[in-house]
Amino acid sequence: MEMLKYADIKFHYSNQQFSHSLDSDFGCFAIWKVARPYKAKIRQLFESNFEILLETEIHWSEKNFHSNASRLYETPIYANTANEELHSAHAEKIGDNKFICFIIKDNSPKYTYAQSVSGKIEMSNLNIVDAKYQMRRWIEKDTGIKYGVHSTNNIYEFFFQVPLLLGVEKFRKLLRGERLNVDKIEKDLEGVEGWNNYEELFEILNLTTNYLVQRGFETFPEENLEMDIDFLTDNYQRLASAIGARQRKNQLYKGKILVDKKEVSVDIRFIGDKYYDVIWENAMLHNKVVQNNIFIPRADDYFFSLLFHAKAQKPSIKSKYIGILDNLSKKLNFQWYKAELLENNTKIGELLKGFYLAHGYSYEKPIDKEVYKNIEVIKQLSQFNNSRYQQVRSKILRILPKSTVSFLKKFWKK
Repeated sequence: MEMLKYADIKFHYSNQQFSHSLDSDFGCFAIWKVARPYKAKIRQLFESNFEILLETEIHWSEKNFHSNASRLYETPIYANTANEELHSAHAEKIGDNKFICFIIKDNSPKYTYAQSVSGKIEMSNLNIVDAKYQMRRWIEKDTGIKYGVHSTNNIYEFFFQVPLLLGVEKFRKLLRGERLNVDKIEKDLEGVEGWNNYEELFEILNLTTNYLVQRGFETFPEENLEMDIDFLTDNYQRLASAIGARQRKNQLYKGKILVDKKEVSVDIRFIGDKYYDVIWENAMLHNKVVQNNIFIPRADDYFFSLLFHAKAQKPSIKSKYIGILDNLSKKLNFQWYKAELLENNTKIGELLKGFYLAHGYSYEKPIDKEVYKNIEVIKQLSQFNNSRYQQVRSKILRILPKSTVSFLKKFWKK
């Protein structure tokens, strides 16, 4: 049976209960330095409530301790920061580079929305969360230290953290419910010093994030001719931490990684960044397909997103895109499309406007100010947006009180 991927996990609600795609739930607990004396008591708590699949001691290298900690807690590692200069904000509570790791299986998970100490309100297994808080109370009562134990709160975090901590092979066995007898694991997070190849990179990505590669994937995973990867995801920091990206401080959605000891640039577009319409970004992720074990856009999304990128976001079209668009149009039986149209910005703008109109999409300026704007193409979409805006505004004005209308008109003139 093919291994379940991160993007395959879906939550359902029925009979007043939330459940996900797996029959059982899993949790990963890290017992940091201050909590080590409580190991036997913690094990007893687990044995009373869960099935223990693994109890082991993990040793990180001193060299990569701060990098491992930053990635595990999904905090940025900034570009041009040497390992010896890197400091994780979580280092103090972790204590040192050795910790106890428990992997548990919960056959009766209790999922609902819960608020974490960071303020997130997210889908969480209350059985696991309650166990973590109980352990933290023991430790805080005796030591005054609050966060001596770390855990995954939900199945998405489990899929993100455990493949990085233990490696793909052990993760697969645990997900099958196998008990592992391993006393000690001496390893850093996967990819801590780069990736050996693209197969290794995308194997981890498939397990840890919801993503697709927007374009340029035709030669993947054998070659990356342009030495860059353009991602789309629903969580840019989770993806950046999964691949160990060194991120730009003021543009966290851009960075670099090492593959086969070669530097590769990454652009991480994400839902809500206005690189594409937000509804379209979400639809593309939902519609994505697998090619060579890599998630890519469905053919129609690929055609229109590439057309938009090549003509609206670039001053001139790359020659290779002309052939790709032509082949996709034939595959999709687009009788209205001809390659010669690419020479006419107005015509392409009108085609994109038609696509936007049919799907309820709109154009907004992307948050990435470096994205080129081909005004001749974009103005077709902008005119369409303005027209819709005027229609909506007129309807609003007809139903509001006169005093409010007067105020709004003065405000809009400012």
